[in-house]
Amino acid sequence: GVYRRGDVWWVRFRRDGVHVRRSARTSKRAEAQVFLHRLMEEHTQATRGEPVVRHLITDAMERFFEETTLKAGTVETYRYNSRVLTRLLGHLHLDEIDRRALADFVATRKRTGVTDATIRRDLALIGSIFTAAIRWGWADTSPVTRFNKKTLRESSPRTRFLAREEFARLHNAASADLKPILVLAVETGLRKEELLSLTLPSIDLRRRELRLTLTKTGRPRQVPLSTRALETIKELLERSRPRSPYLFCKSDGARVGDPKKAFGGACHRAGIEDFRFHDLRHTYASWWVQDGGDLYRLSRILGHTTLQMSSRYAHLRTDDLHEELERVTRRRSRKRSQERQIEADGSSMPMGEDHP
Repeated sequence: GVYRRGDVWWVRFRRDGVHVRRSARTSKRAEAQVFLHRLMEEHTQATRGEPVVRHLITDAMERFFEETTLKAGTVETYRYNSRVLTRLLGHLHLDEIDRRALADFVATRKRTGVTDATIRRDLALIGSIFTAAIRWGWADTSPVTRFNKKTLRESSPRTRFLAREEFARLHNAASADLKPILVLAVETGLRKEELLSLTLPSIDLRRRELRLTLTKTGRPRQVPLSTRALETIKELLERSRPRSPYLFCKSDGARVGDPKKAFGGACHRAGIEDFRFHDLRHTYASWWVQDGGDLYRLSRILGHTTLQMSSRYAHLRTDDLHEELERVTRRRSRKRSQERQIEADGSSMPMGEDHP
């Protein structure tokens, strides 16, 4: 059966005269039950002389990538992190990866100078692999759920954005092909992949909006077009262009690739440092809030799944705070004036009369 010692569940059973007692290394009863059945099965195999099947984390990682249904962007990030996992943990079986192994892994990563945010992504991949391994019957528990991540600081959300004068400099320094991409990025708030994969059927000039079906969140959304964005799109469509379903296309009609080199060169020539293409999206959001736009509508345009994701820009709008400060100040002044008037009226009353 299973029983608790403090916050940890333990298992015990008797088989062939042997009394086995082991820690399940989990605070969840259901996981302890799974561990108990697995331990009993392994014990039976051992008494029969059958080999106990164990799996390396690299085997689990390979199957995980074959069967995963995660978003393409997440899978790409996980594949990048998997190279580090293979190098540092690839020699270990799943049942050998415990809190101590994870602590050694984190310590090694810290010594190489990587950020806490990167280590958290590494642990997220390990946790996803173990979750899948539990489903396959390859593991009983996940060591990541018991690992203390308090020493790994959460990274602050990035909100780097350009002032309008800085964007003008960047636009002037950009190549002819990059200029319309920059304008639409800062006028729509689209992610780079959403922007570069825009197709002509997704553009509704009459309603002045874009209809996106392939988004990061998987949820379609409509994005309104500003006057400048609309004019930029019309100029692109009026140019001599090959037959292509894409708004931004090459001479053979194929979709343009990532303008990373051209963007980096424009930033260098404009003297703009620490700026990424995705920061154009932050720029759109920052300008929206500074111009008085509300966070709810901003969240809908950007395609954020929660309003909290848009609230990072709330500190940029201070007009309402100044207005409230003025109202509070006026109320305070009126109250003080009334108090002084009451004191003046009271001091001018004839002696001997009762005060109200």
